[in-house]
Amino acid sequence: IVNAPLATPLLGHTGAVYLTTFSPDGRLLATASYDHTVRLWDVSDRTRPKPLGKPLTGHTSWVSSAVFSPDGRTLASAGDDGTVRLWDVSDPRHPRSLGPPVTGHDGTIFLAAFSPDGHTLATADEDHTVRLWDVTDPHRPVSLTTLKGHTDSVRSIAFSRDGRTLASGGDDNTVRLWDVSNPRHPRSVGTPLTGHTQTVH
Repeated sequence: IVNAPLATPLLGHTGAVYLTTFSPDGRLLATASYDHTVRLWDVSDRTRPKPLGKPLTGHTSWVSSAVFSPDGRTLASAGDDGTVRLWDVSDPRHPRSLGPPVTGHDGTIFLAAFSPDGHTLATADEDHTVRLWDVTDPHRPVSLTTLKGHTDSVRSIAFSRDGRTLASGGDDNTVRLWDVSNPRHPRSVGTPLTGHTQTVH
């Protein structure tokens, strides 16, 4: 049995799409693209998805990541320009920027991830680091700390369900675990997980 797609493709981006993310309630889809934009789509009716508002612009190069906060009211985007942008998407038809781009990384940001409580944002970077940001007030994100230990680009990050542990992986073929129960003072847990012979995405 071949499962047919629910609808025709969502068209609008003019470059490769690097990440697709559903909102927590499943009614919105965010897409991050090589065309320097993020787009929002209404997918509440899976057979009739439609674009919402204008593309989110501001990044000066390709966008690798666009992720929703746990409450679905904030979207974080990041990419090749080394910046993070936060967007108020509480009214997805009229999303708005929450302030100037967040800077600190030195290279492409490959992925962003919110902690389960929505207070912390983690970003994985080409500069071999993971950064933690306090986004309790998304209008005023604050840099908390930088996790160092990888010897090559970090491509993947994920919080545990309880938010106390962060896993990171990348081009050094390792996965590292971090205790982030106190995000201002995280610490490495155990030794790096090895065994992969190619990049961990």
